[in-house]
Amino acid sequence: MPETAMLVVVDPYSSGSAFARRAKELYGIDSLAVLTSETLPPSLLATYPREDFTAEVRFSDVAETAAAIERLCGGRRPEFLICGSEPGVEAYDALAAHWGMRPNSGPSEPRRDKFLMQARLRDAGVPYIPHHKGSDTESIVAWCAGSGLAEYVVKPVKSFATDGVFFCSTLDEVRAACDRLFGRVDLAGELITELLVQERLVGPEFVVDSVSLDGTPFVVNMFRYTKETVGGTPVYRAMTAVEVGDHPEITAYVERALAALGIENGPAHSELVLTERGPVLIETGARMHGGLGPTLVERSSSHSLIDLTLASRVAPEEFLAGTRVAPSLRQGVVECFLFSPADGVVAENRVKETCGELGSYLFDTCAQSPGDRVDKTTDLITSYGRVVLANADPQALVRDVHRVLELDRRGLLLGITPA
Repeated sequence: MPETAMLVVVDPYSSGSAFARRAKELYGIDSLAVLTSETLPPSLLATYPREDFTAEVRFSDVAETAAAIERLCGGRRPEFLICGSEPGVEAYDALAAHWGMRPNSGPSEPRRDKFLMQARLRDAGVPYIPHHKGSDTESIVAWCAGSGLAEYVVKPVKSFATDGVFFCSTLDEVRAACDRLFGRVDLAGELITELLVQERLVGPEFVVDSVSLDGTPFVVNMFRYTKETVGGTPVYRAMTAVEVGDHPEITAYVERALAALGIENGPAHSELVLTERGPVLIETGARMHGGLGPTLVERSSSHSLIDLTLASRVAPEEFLAGTRVAPSLRQGVVECFLFSPADGVVAENRVKETCGELGSYLFDTCAQSPGDRVDKTTDLITSYGRVVLANADPQALVRDVHRVLELDRRGLLLGITPA
């Protein structure tokens, strides 16, 4: 590896913020940031560790951005390239193809656009969700009326972090969801002009994290989601690690889905429902699990999602060595998502002192002080914090999860004065 080797991280936000520091620790290489948007949520922008990067470039078009990066690399292309978070998927794909750096295959759009994603599954013969895309409310309502489906999901075609996702049981609810979404700006700062409507699947929901090298995927870990529906929108409440080996049918399905979407290199984050007819994909992100997901894997699994993702781009031989053994859980781990029923101001923060008494308590992310503002929880971004629990005793872990969520429902963790 050259002494001056450079890793380019496209949108190093959320969990992708760890790549630069870890690359320095493991391989002694520096990193350069490519930023694709200035209109992301402030909470997401705040995760960018500017101090870990030697320089940054604002993405414009592929040729201009590549030239700017090459100037910073002494007139040559960088040695390594990785996608840090969901908004950067298309820019990352374009740069990887431009430099021929183990790019994914086929068009990039179906790896972000959920309508095109389902169409690619359908065309590849992979089980998919019946779906429709519309640019006006009435065409979407008309499709629903003729679909014969019992329930629907309405969301922006490039939704992430559950932004703008609505569960609907009636045509009036579909119409109301469309009216709320059309003309709004999404989390990536783009005006919503098209919506996806699809069947609402029934069954347990899983998330599967994988890393691929030259078309061969390795499933690193699985989690099972627990969600609640609040005001017609899904809100995460818990994410529980499960053994990969317990669900070979999910692994096999994810491998087919990744092939259909052309995700041949690097990480993928796939969410699916285990229906009566088998696994069906909700969506896949061609990037690593966001938020605390990789940290939970570090705490519970035999394998590191962060290190394998880096190795797939920086040290393929290490990736191959690390994936010869199947992953397994060392202990159970659960991420509890905390919920604010309304906008308000923090009166008292009792999260650490209350949850810290539980035998499974590992850490929390709730640093709010009295006087801080809190948003009503409507998606992942507006959850006011997380409590992470870990325990080798499954029954003790379940008890502590129930306790955290019950305390949160009763407003005993964060005292909030409604705005």
